[in-house]
Amino acid sequence: MSHHPRIPYPQPARLERNTRRRRLGGVCSGLADYTGWDVNLIRFLFLASMLFGGLGFWTYMALWMVLPAETETPFPKVSWSLRWALKKLDRQVGRLNRKHDPRIGDQVQEVFESILWLAGELEPPGALSTNTMARNLMLTEFPRLIDSMLAMSSGQLVQGLENHVGPARVLLEQLWDQAASLQEISQTVVESRFMASMGQNDLETPELKAWRDQLRPLQQQLTERANPETCSLLTSIEDKLGFLMQRLEHQPQELLDLRPFEVRKIAYDYLPDTLNEYLRLPSGMAESEPLHDGKTAEQALNEQLTLLDTTLHDLARSLFEKDAAGLLVHGRFLKEKFAEQRDTLRHTP
Repeated sequence: MSHHPRIPYPQPARLERNTRRRRLGGVCSGLADYTGWDVNLIRFLFLASMLFGGLGFWTYMALWMVLPAETETPFPKVSWSLRWALKKLDRQVGRLNRKHDPRIGDQVQEVFESILWLAGELEPPGALSTNTMARNLMLTEFPRLIDSMLAMSSGQLVQGLENHVGPARVLLEQLWDQAASLQEISQTVVESRFMASMGQNDLETPELKAWRDQLRPLQQQLTERANPETCSLLTSIEDKLGFLMQRLEHQPQELLDLRPFEVRKIAYDYLPDTLNEYLRLPSGMAESEPLHDGKTAEQALNEQLTLLDTTLHDLARSLFEKDAAGLLVHGRFLKEKFAEQRDTLRHTP
């Protein structure tokens, strides 16, 4: 039996049973993950110990009782028909994990866990309820790909990893492409949730109310002079600042977290200064008189507001993603762990 080197990736922080690749209780698979040893070698050592003295049997049983099973991504609350399809896919992924090299099984498992999270978005009214492409990818193309990979021997798929040619390589490329597509869909879902969270009308804090009162005169003057696009940008900035100021006020402060400072600097300095500089100019000059770089004052204002809006969007999204990390498959999927493994495999000589 040949032993294929595993491509390094972060090993589990604690020793636990791997129930995905188990032959019995997942003890040997868990030990292989934790130590980096080949699982077949560990199984051979246990078997040899059982044949010569019997100590291996009791050691295995003790570890089975003591070691916790690895945490599994829970199945979403969906309809009976969708849950049946996911259970069937779960069995396919389980067979692949037990048959093929762990390098391949781990990647397939990552894709399946992302599907479990996204499956909850397929049925209720929302981002994926009408997304036929997403449903087809998750419930048709991925299961079909798993069937094709199961039809191959473990050696064939390993050759696809190491030689970068042949039918097995084509299947692996399809797996990576599907993973990338699912990542884009997941990011779209997170983005929609993020935007919806900013639209919630929470009770204003005294600080936020005072800031809005200070901004209102500038906003009214801008409405009288600027075009609708510029006014819309200012409204977007106000919404994002309101969201961030309220969230950061109730969030425990971290020593190296500069977001509260950046948000207040934009709210009390950058934004008012930008608006005042524009409003000081005569109306006709602001709209038609070119500046030193050939742009009008209104065009320059629009660019500066766009930059502030983009900066606040990134700040708010980072805050939301931190809150939503537990939902996103324990934070693994959008941290691009799969992408890092895929790039490592693609560049393996």
